[in-house]
Amino acid sequence: MSGCYASFHKQLGDLTLLEPALSRLHAHHGSPVRLLTRSGHAPVVELMEGVKYVSGAAMAPASHLYCFDPLGKSALRSTLTPVSHRMLVIPERRELRWFHPLLFPKIKTPELGDEYIAEFFWKNTPVPTANDFRPPRLQRPPESWAPAGVAPRSYVLVNATAGWRMKMWTASGWAETLRAHESLGPFLLTNGGQMWQTTHCGEIVSKVSDIARTIETDLRAFLWLCANARAVLTVDGSASHLAGAFGVPSLTLFGPTNIHHWHREAPLQSALRAPVDKDGKRRLRKLGADPVIEAVARLTSQA
Repeated sequence: MSGCYASFHKQLGDLTLLEPALSRLHAHHGSPVRLLTRSGHAPVVELMEGVKYVSGAAMAPASHLYCFDPLGKSALRSTLTPVSHRMLVIPERRELRWFHPLLFPKIKTPELGDEYIAEFFWKNTPVPTANDFRPPRLQRPPESWAPAGVAPRSYVLVNATAGWRMKMWTASGWAETLRAHESLGPFLLTNGGQMWQTTHCGEIVSKVSDIARTIETDLRAFLWLCANARAVLTVDGSASHLAGAFGVPSLTLFGPTNIHHWHREAPLQSALRAPVDKDGKRRLRKLGADPVIEAVARLTSQA
């Protein structure tokens, strides 16, 4: 038996941040990493060099399996996969469940602290390497994934929502920012398709309809849009990680989530945090438009 499996069933942005660890496994085992993940994530796996998406039950035997999340589905699929060695690597011991020690002979639970998650997983991937950490990287999507009527680098992508409502910035703030930089437009707005996300994006567009519009996408089209934008403006979420992996200039707005976990500063990847409120929390609705307008100006002057 040769090669290895990896198991990971968290969200799209989390999977993108796992890419450096998967690349390390590929380099060590010498064959594509067979990835057990959500069925909807197959398109992004196609863009990972040295990684192969596994549909359904894993039948081919391998020497090792590495599970990188505490979810029950990942544990179950790991247990049913024909391998000689199984190992669980998760950020914090508090994520362990009663069944993990029964299913994984080896468990690694270093504390995450304030470390960047992509580097954390890469550093704690238990195979040797002679290379230094490098940020997540994806291959460019094929042109066949492009939405109809959209040309490469003809737009700025705005992803104004994420999976959690508390990550949203105000519609008025977005509108003021886009208006201040209307020369960068047109602006295309994407969202996850939930009613509240669609409503929020619609409210933004209603204020700047001459320079912005919403666009419905599947995952392939969303990946193409992230890879081919002149810039990506987004709240903390998958668009931020994808833009970085494609090398596209991006600005990410952070509210209550830990910026150290989800962002690594780079010349073309910048971030802005909401101010600390009276109770010590950061809320994006407290972030004014002026700092965002200035941050977009700095970002686009470098691109």
